[in-house]
Amino acid sequence: MQPAVITAIEEWELAWNRSQAAATRAMKAAFTPLTDAKHPKYCCDIMLDYEDDSLGAGRLCIDDFGRATIEFDDVPNGLIAEAIDEVWGIGWFDGADGPLEACGPGTYNYDDETTSAEYEIVLGDQGVGKVFVSYVPVPDAAAVLDALTTAAARHD
Repeated sequence: MQPAVITAIEEWELAWNRSQAAATRAMKAAFTPLTDAKHPKYCCDIMLDYEDDSLGAGRLCIDDFGRATIEFDDVPNGLIAEAIDEVWGIGWFDGADGPLEACGPGTYNYDDETTSAEYEIVLGDQGVGKVFVSYVPVPDAAAVLDALTTAAARHD
């Protein structure tokens, strides 16, 4: 390979690694319970997880395209509803005619045609639900995580 090509690829790889490291820092700053996963990373080079008595448990990964997937379980319904309505606005999700908290238990979805992100929010019957977000750009994932953190701080 030509030296200029090798240099360009090395520059790209350095920039990519910096971008992935910055994405990891953004996720951890937005939702401080996240830590580096101890289990195998499966599909993504970056995998973070958490377990917190008041916030449930889950994992987050960032794929090779710089998109995040969030899988959080047993999160209090009120925190989910407040965070999602804060980030997306009232009544944005399918089946939600008003604030999510007023909509009650159920599954609410939104597919973002611009980014190809898929959102599934489950408000459970027992007061805890799930946040499943797939293929979301890192800034949007950070916004959701920050809103969850802010909602949790308000409820403490």
